[in-house]
Amino acid sequence: MVSALLGLSLVLEFTKKLMWANSTFAAMCCTFKKRCVRAANLSRQSLRCTVFISAMGCLLAMPPVQAQESHITSREDLSYGPVIFDFYQQNYFLGLVEQSVAQTNKNSVALQGSAQVLKGVMQLSYGMPNATEPLFQSLLANTNNRAVANAAWYHLARLYYNKSEIAAAKRALAEIRGELPQEIRLDYLYLSSLLNGAASEDSKALLKQSRLADSSPQYGYLLFNMAVTQLRSGANEEGVKALEQLANYTGDNRELQALADRAKHGLAQLATQTGELVRAWNYLRGVRTTGLYSNRALLSYAWAAIKLKQFASAIPALQLLDQRSIAIAEVQEAKVLLAHLYEQEGSPRKALKSNLLAEKAFKEGIATLREARAIIAKQDVPREFIENLEVIMDETDWYRANASVDYRKLTPFLIDLMASNPFNETLKDLAALYTLEDNLTYWLSQSEQHQLILKNMAGVSDGGELEQILVRSHDLNTRLKDQKAEIRLNTLTLSEAATERFQVLLESVERDLTLLDDKIQRVSRIKEPYVRPAEHSALVAVNHQRIESALAQTRELISMLEPVMRKLVNLELAKHEERMNYYWAQSRLAKARLFDSTLLELEHTRSSSSTTE
Repeated sequence: MVSALLGLSLVLEFTKKLMWANSTFAAMCCTFKKRCVRAANLSRQSLRCTVFISAMGCLLAMPPVQAQESHITSREDLSYGPVIFDFYQQNYFLGLVEQSVAQTNKNSVALQGSAQVLKGVMQLSYGMPNATEPLFQSLLANTNNRAVANAAWYHLARLYYNKSEIAAAKRALAEIRGELPQEIRLDYLYLSSLLNGAASEDSKALLKQSRLADSSPQYGYLLFNMAVTQLRSGANEEGVKALEQLANYTGDNRELQALADRAKHGLAQLATQTGELVRAWNYLRGVRTTGLYSNRALLSYAWAAIKLKQFASAIPALQLLDQRSIAIAEVQEAKVLLAHLYEQEGSPRKALKSNLLAEKAFKEGIATLREARAIIAKQDVPREFIENLEVIMDETDWYRANASVDYRKLTPFLIDLMASNPFNETLKDLAALYTLEDNLTYWLSQSEQHQLILKNMAGVSDGGELEQILVRSHDLNTRLKDQKAEIRLNTLTLSEAATERFQVLLESVERDLTLLDDKIQRVSRIKEPYVRPAEHSALVAVNHQRIESALAQTRELISMLEPVMRKLVNLELAKHEERMNYYWAQSRLAKARLFDSTLLELEHTRSSSSTTE
């Protein structure tokens, strides 16, 4: 025990000395890091050795840890890890930077075809299609790996499809041969179904091997598209089976829940067309009352009940719709229909009240519509609307917390428009342009810092300081080796178990010291410090001009697309205005008719009373 305590005290004494050396050498590293990258690597390695040796005394009291088998098979795998990490974190910019560093260091993993495919995927995700296409073309021209080629062809096809170049996307997809990597097989079959139709062989293959799952909503969309194709071709039985498979979904995925509601509504429409009103009614009863298709389903449910002479069952569905925003087309029709049902069931007072409330709601709706026109005309609204689209449509708290205008007066009018392909294409293009503008604006804002760095680097020589750093590195390396030898001697006085644990650490430090020696020798062979090329400043200035030019072009495209978005929204608002004016007129006429009938009834009652008297 005494020998163990003595050994520990000596270790702690050496640790204190090494901490002083650590702080001194860290200051040297900080200065030198700004001047010479290779020398900075040397400093970091020296610091790492110091930390290893200093930590030995602290590790003495730690229990032994059982070694676990690692999936890392080489040093290159480990250094390539940050690329994979940033990719799965969706931090594509840092992932591309790490990929570039790995390629510069001749990392064998980063130079493989699969790594180049991953690089292309990150470039696509970061919005760099112009750089991605040449990368995939070059990879296809130089690889003999069929799996890598298939992955490159798939991502090229996806790139062309997103650019609306359908013919090029089909040609790229046709180049795929043999087996696909498992991680993109489902995406490939889904893209094939979009390009070649839901009745293609790839679509049928996907339907055979897949099932509805929360993790892969693509299968649900394919199943719906297949059902529509079958119904159009006259294969009603197969189409109905596909829709029923969707309608039976009971999971928690929001996309699939909405798709299941749509399938139920479609089945109800088919049943109504064939006169099976009870069956249609049962389908509609299964649609959620709060989902994306709830408004349409509630109105269809009410009409089905009316056709079945079940007026009492239709009224609750219409009352539920009556509580919703007047901007929704189904709500506008439901208000008029509800008053009509009250009148048909012999409740003129309820009908009159319903018409009065409907007239007031339509008046408010027209006023809200005028405000919606004013909102979409504001300068910054398209950007704010697109950048926060999902939050605006889903989260009510966002309106008063972040928005510059009240989007609740605009978004209800756009429910049907959001399902329009031209409108979605416009939103997608504008979103991409806004992202590009933000990136270009950021890099342009860094131009002053770039010029300041170039100015500070001008005329700086690293020769003398490099020699001083090398001398200090040699001295520190020698001291580290001496202290390591002393610690090795002190460990001989410890127990056998403690000695074995120290042995592992000492071997690790030995390897690091050997690596440090190698780095010192390589830096020593540097005849002169790095000198910045003469054309470097001019190249930086040219890149700044390119950024300014690209930013001006991006803003010009934005100024061309924003009026298109405003025009589409205004056309949709015009449809709502025309429809609301029509239903408003219907409510006024019904109100006038009920007033007249009530007055006539009162007049008749008064006449009857006078005759009786």
